[in-house]
Amino acid sequence: MALRYLSDESSCGMTDELEQLSAQIGELQASRDELVRVLRNLETRAARIQNSKAAVSRLPSDVLVMIFQETRQLNPQWSGVLSLLRQSPTEVRLSHVCTQWRDVALSTPSLWSSVRFPFEHKEESLHAYLKRSEGSLLDVYLGPWAKYPNLERTLMTVLMPHLVRFRQLVLDAVSRETLSTLLHAFRDEYAPALRRLRVMCRGTIITHGPLATATIFSKGAPLLTDVRTRQYPCYTPESGGQNAFVLHLSRPAIPNVTGRLLSDINGLPFSFNSPPPWGHRTQLPNAHIPHTSSTLRELVVNGHVLANGLRLFDIISVPNIETLVLEDVKLSALTSIHTFIARSYPNAFQSLKALRYVRCEFGPDMDVHLLRATPSVSEVVLSVDKNMHLVRLLVNSDKQAMMYGCPPMWPHLRTVTLHTHGYTGPVVGGAGVPVNEPSSTMALLQEFITCRNALRKPISMLSFKGPNAGPFSNEFRWGLSQVKQYVPTQAICCQLSAMLADCGYAYDWAAIVEAYGNQLRQFLAQVSLVRHQIAPVLPS
Repeated sequence: MALRYLSDESSCGMTDELEQLSAQIGELQASRDELVRVLRNLETRAARIQNSKAAVSRLPSDVLVMIFQETRQLNPQWSGVLSLLRQSPTEVRLSHVCTQWRDVALSTPSLWSSVRFPFEHKEESLHAYLKRSEGSLLDVYLGPWAKYPNLERTLMTVLMPHLVRFRQLVLDAVSRETLSTLLHAFRDEYAPALRRLRVMCRGTIITHGPLATATIFSKGAPLLTDVRTRQYPCYTPESGGQNAFVLHLSRPAIPNVTGRLLSDINGLPFSFNSPPPWGHRTQLPNAHIPHTSSTLRELVVNGHVLANGLRLFDIISVPNIETLVLEDVKLSALTSIHTFIARSYPNAFQSLKALRYVRCEFGPDMDVHLLRATPSVSEVVLSVDKNMHLVRLLVNSDKQAMMYGCPPMWPHLRTVTLHTHGYTGPVVGGAGVPVNEPSSTMALLQEFITCRNALRKPISMLSFKGPNAGPFSNEFRWGLSQVKQYVPTQAICCQLSAMLADCGYAYDWAAIVEAYGNQLRQFLAQVSLVRHQIAPVLPS
């Protein structure tokens, strides 16, 4: 087959034609791109017009802000493998729905006032949050805190300059060593707007022995009114303020270390620097005078705080307290508290209205002066046991009042709540009728109601709480009807976890923080498990 060679003229013509075709293709592609752009703009405008007809799009901006705020209050739910993708925070996802929602979200500084570092918000997002919050007060959650130089650098350079805007601060560490480091960052600081402080340490113990001194906010925190400590026995804020209303001392994570538990929210200088061995009594210096916190209204104390013989009221004085909650307090510690209250009459505890004993140990030698020293008590919470020493003391004092024609002790007592989960009474048949004789506990309660009615100081509400509250209430009301007496009763059949409100654990900001921390740790455990499972199949 003979080869045909193209002439120079033919080759030049083909090149010109190819250039013309390429130019036409480019023009058509440009026209297509322009048409696609115009088409997308038209579709976007049509979608906006269509969306504007929806009811949610006609909501005023202030209503949207309220909805956004309520949505943001919900704790995130991290579950499943998809959570490994680290979904964005609620406020970020709300701002990505549509243009209107984004404009409303970005123009609402309070929507960006919650900072959770280092898990949800990294350093780059911290700058955006601090800028969008536009000077509003901040709710800061630091944790789970580990000792990494980058975290400490970001804390000092990005967050600490905005400390004057902190309204709520939560310190959550993975160990007491890292928590000590975290507390050290706030040692010589001034927090003028801080109102709520919570300290948590739910990790492992790396080193043992006494806890190091950790003084925070030495320059003052004048508005600090709510302090919650949990799982960490050594904590000393020096707020410099006189406005404390709530102080919760929950169970520490280390039962055999008291450490510097409390130096009072008003900056009390005394502290336990070297805790004694487990079981030895802690003595205070003779020259020490308890610091008076006249504005404190609610005090919650767990018995583990007093396990080393620490006498709480030797450290702080709370003359105007209104609610005192004692949880899991042993007999010796409870007797010491009662003795102090009785000896404080009439200079303190005259405003005490609510006394809540949860799983506390009472002794048979209770002093009637306790009742005289707390005349304003109107609410009592007790755990039912076979002795009911406090109720017996009330019954005896009521009998003496009827004998001598004088007013009873605790004349304002109107509400009594009984935790019935520890009660094991006689076998009860239908309609609450006991098969055998009523138990001594039930007879004592019925006698208490009878005495109060006779003194014309009746109980307004007698509540029963616990898994067996229903049968307990039926047995009680049947016995009361036999003696022709009456009292309004309420039976709340619930599990032990639902009774936490009587221990001072209300669903408030601290409960939300606690739930968030638990959910966060559960998620991190799931992440660690998944990484461990897929590690063998990952390329090295």
